[in-house]
Amino acid sequence: MRMFKRFKHLHTYLHRCFGKSLRSIRGLPFRKGTVVAGTYKIAKKLGAGSFGVAYLALNTVNGQQVVLKRVSPVRGGKKRAEDIFAQETAMLRKLRHPDIPAFYEAFTWRGEFCFTMEYVRGSSLDVLLFREDRAFSEKEALRLVRRLLELAGMLHAQGIVHRDFSIANVLLDGDRVKLIDFGLARAVDSGGSASDSPHEKQLSRWDAEVDNDDPSEKKYRRAVHVTSDFYATGHLLLFLLYSTYSPEDENTAKDAGLSWEKELPLHPGTKKLLRRLLLTEQPYERADEIQNEIDGILAKLEG
Repeated sequence: MRMFKRFKHLHTYLHRCFGKSLRSIRGLPFRKGTVVAGTYKIAKKLGAGSFGVAYLALNTVNGQQVVLKRVSPVRGGKKRAEDIFAQETAMLRKLRHPDIPAFYEAFTWRGEFCFTMEYVRGSSLDVLLFREDRAFSEKEALRLVRRLLELAGMLHAQGIVHRDFSIANVLLDGDRVKLIDFGLARAVDSGGSASDSPHEKQLSRWDAEVDNDDPSEKKYRRAVHVTSDFYATGHLLLFLLYSTYSPEDENTAKDAGLSWEKELPLHPGTKKLLRRLLLTEQPYERADEIQNEIDGILAKLEG
C-alpha cells in the first residue's frame, strides 16, 4: 500500500511537470520553416499583439502566400483564446471587401487555435511614419482618413465595430487604404451599441479584465459602440498631421504643455473635426456624416 501511494504521488508529480512543459512548448513562437497543419510553411513573423501572433506563411498545396494567425491571448488561457478565435473568424467570414483580408480556413493544431487569411499588400502607417519618415500634409491626411471612414461605414452597416483603428492596422497601398486585425472587433445592434448576445457578453467580461495604463483611453477606444472607431480615427489623424510638425523655435520645442490645437497650424474646420472625433465636442454618430464634413474642409483647402 505504501509503495502504491508513492507511485501515485510520483505519477501526479510527473503529470504536472509534463503539463507545464507542454504549456511552455505551446507558448513558443512558430519557427521559420515549420509546417503547420501539414500545409502552411512559416516564412516569418509579421507581428504580435495581446491576443495572438501573425505569421507570413506559404500554402504548400497551391503556392499562395497567406497570413497565419495563432490566437494566444496573454491572459485568460484556452477558454479566452477559444472565444476570441470564434469571434474573429466569424467576423472575417462575414466580410467581403477588397480592402479587408479574405478569410481562408480555421483549424486547431497541437492544441493551438489558428486560422489563415489573405496576405494584404501595403505598408502600415506606423512603418511609413516611423521607419520611412513619411510626411502627410493636412489635405493628404484628411483624404486618407476619409477613405478609412468608407471602411468604417461599411463595417458599421454590417453590425461590426473594429475597435482598433491604429496606425499598425491601417495599410496604405498606393492610394488604397486597407484595414487588418479584427481581434478586437465586436458585434453591435442597429443603433450602433453593443449586441446583447451571450457570446458578446462573455467577450465583454474578458475585455473588462484587461488592465490598461490609461483607463479613460481604454474606455473610449474599446467601447463596443461606433464612436470607438471614430475616437481612434481622431488619434490616427493626429499621428498623420504631426508628421509635418516642426517647432518654430527652441522655446516652442521646449514647451511640452502645448496642446495639438496650439502646435498644429490647421484649418478651423479640421480642428473642429478633431474635437468631435476625440469626443471633446458633440460626437459624430455616422461615418458618412464625418465624410461629408471632410469633403467640406477639403473644398475650402483646395479652393
